[in-house]
This record gives sequence, C-alpha cells and structure tokens, in this order.
Amino acid sequence: MNERFLGVPLIFWGIGCLAVALVWVFVWPAERAVGVGGLRWFLIRWGHTLTWICLAACVLCAPAVSRNSYPGRPVGLLGLAAYIGFLGATFIGS
Repeated sequence: MNERFLGVPLIFWGIGCLAVALVWVFVWPAERAVGVGGLRWFLIRWGHTLTWICLAACVLCAPAVSRNSYPGRPVGLLGLAAYIGFLGATFIGS
C-alpha cells in the first residue's frame, strides 16, 4: 500500500489531524451550545474533535494493513457520522 498522500508521508497527515483535534478541544462553538443539553450538546462540544481523531486513526492505521483488510474504513465512516452530527447540531437545530 502506498504510504504517502499527495507526496506527504501518512504519519505527517495523522499528526496534523491530531493537532487539529487538539485545537478543537479548546476552540469550539460554545455560543451555539447555550441552553441545549444531551446529545446535541455533546455533538456541538465534541463532534468536530471526534471527527479529527477518527481521521487520524484512519490515516495512521493505513500503512499497517493491506487494502483488502483495512480496519480504518469503519473509523473513517464514524468520523463522517460525527462530522455530519456536528454540523446538524450546530447549524440546523434551534
């Protein structure tokens, strides 16, 4: 399996994803979470961070396995679901 994406080693992409996740731990749309609770609050607070952590896990496990048995696919799809949930909770809910 190719261990580069756009000419950059996957380890650097994974580290970049983790760095963005770390930023989202501290920078988040708190004004959108005022007066909400439950799942919506969780998605607003942690949805984007979870997305970047899933992307990092997906990228970092890519070099270790073959394309046919890639365990990163479900993690990548979880990241997509987290991002869709984040967008929905942040911009669609009232």
